[in-house]
Amino acid sequence: MNIINYAIKDKQILVVVYKGLPRIIEPHIVGAAKNGNEYLRCFQTGGTSCTDEYGWKIMNLENIQLVSLLPNQYFPNARDDFNRNDPVITNIHATL
Repeated sequence: MNIINYAIKDKQILVVVYKGLPRIIEPHIVGAAKNGNEYLRCFQTGGTSCTDEYGWKIMNLENIQLVSLLPNQYFPNARDDFNRNDPVITNIHATL
């Protein structure tokens, strides 16, 4: 999804519908796992969550129904606890 790569590069906040639920996220890294599935590691700051908690999420790209840039909404930097050596994403397409 090129829009996710763009958002990571520009540190732009996204709205995604993941597993049917709208979420506001800061995308940090996207790529493939060893099993070939593609994932997005992001920090959820708003919207709805299956766990009713915000924070770090790993999203299988197959389960994202909609991706949209939030116009003129950016985050300043990677979160302090962002792990650039993601344990799931081994083939990186884009990262902060």
